[in-house]
Amino acid sequence: MMVDLSFLITFLTGSSVTSGVLAFLAGMSSVMVYTRAKYLIADRRYRADEAVVEAIVLEYTRRLRDYDRVIAELRSRVDIMEVRSQPPQSAMSQQSHKPQPHVAPASEPVAITQYAEVEKEGNGTTDYILKLLIERSRTSREVQLAVGRTREHTARLMKKLHDSGLVSRNVNTKPFSYHITDAGRERVKEKVVPVVV
Repeated sequence: MMVDLSFLITFLTGSSVTSGVLAFLAGMSSVMVYTRAKYLIADRRYRADEAVVEAIVLEYTRRLRDYDRVIAELRSRVDIMEVRSQPPQSAMSQQSHKPQPHVAPASEPVAITQYAEVEKEGNGTTDYILKLLIERSRTSREVQLAVGRTREHTARLMKKLHDSGLVSRNVNTKPFSYHITDAGRERVKEKVVPVVV
């Protein structure tokens, strides 16, 4: 039994320590190689996922553009149908007109307002809108119902008024609400000159 102990002692002192250190180093290096390989594979997968996500985003962007184009075409078709559904001018002149909310019935002498500078349309709709906005702020839909114009016509008028600085737009509300500016108030004051007929 003495031989076995001496062999064991020599083994433990010399080659076993070296073997243990080498085994530990081999284990550590294999763990490091495994970890690095794992991160490289994950990085490649992530890049592949990025490419897939980018392709999906591009596809949906293309589809949204197509949908926007289709919606614009449908809007123009609706506008054409609205124009076609309106009766011709001669039929309209024979029918009794509905009184506009801003026109007083002519039962007694009325103060007729003339405008120093006539609008291109010649109907004073812009000034009427400004008078409406003096009372309170309104949405484009409310203005549309008050003036009796189409949605597109009203939107163009409101954009024109906004671009000229006569009204301001509150973009924090949906739909936008319009408020008259000081320049708009001045325009209303200088436009209206009452003349009694």
